[in-house]
Amino acid sequence: MQQFSFFGTTNEFLLFGQDHLLVIVLTMVLAILLPRFAKKQLNPEQQIKLARGMAMVISFWALIYVILQLSLGHFDHKRDLPFDICNLSALLLPFLMWKPTQRVNEVLYFWILAGTTQAIITPDLGNGFPHYTFFKYWFVHSGLVVFIIYTTVVFELPPTLRSIWRAFLALQLYVLGVIIINLILGSNYVYVLSKPPVPSALDYMGPWPWYILVVELLAVLLFFLLYLPFRAFAKKG
Repeated sequence: MQQFSFFGTTNEFLLFGQDHLLVIVLTMVLAILLPRFAKKQLNPEQQIKLARGMAMVISFWALIYVILQLSLGHFDHKRDLPFDICNLSALLLPFLMWKPTQRVNEVLYFWILAGTTQAIITPDLGNGFPHYTFFKYWFVHSGLVVFIIYTTVVFELPPTLRSIWRAFLALQLYVLGVIIINLILGSNYVYVLSKPPVPSALDYMGPWPWYILVVELLAVLLFFLLYLPFRAFAKKG
């Protein structure tokens, strides 16, 4: 029974295996149906309560992961603190989006859909179902995608052309903060001080620090692509 332990050894997570494909489909279904349900069936008070509930669940999993790592003796301050963009966004979500605003939502829209979507398609996850790291990973990453689509649609907070640059500026401030944290802790969160020790897409983007510039250019490109559906919809309207 140890193979199916919440805390112990589990099945190895398989890229595009049954569990992975099921989560991808569930994420897509919720991202489409939940906003439609809220718009048609819920009043404004119920809509905001649902958003707050989602935010608290996502934040809970980002926090409980750190607590579990500490209690199980697995915690490593150079790896397990919530400083990467997905976990930090998840942890702060109830504070940032208790009352959704245009400025905060538009930044999270670009950050989450440009970064977290990639983490859903090619997850960096070792343990499969039902290990706690499996639940944490998907509640945070899939939860963020569903949440930001929900708030953007339900509360009518579409990104604008200017918001691309606001999100990019906020990204620069975030990266600067992570660099300072890494220098203090001796860590390498977000791989801004060096490439990961294992093969990754960064290997094709040049040496440090040039790969950081390439990633930032790709981020701008993705931000523009994520804005295009709203631009097309505005022109059609």
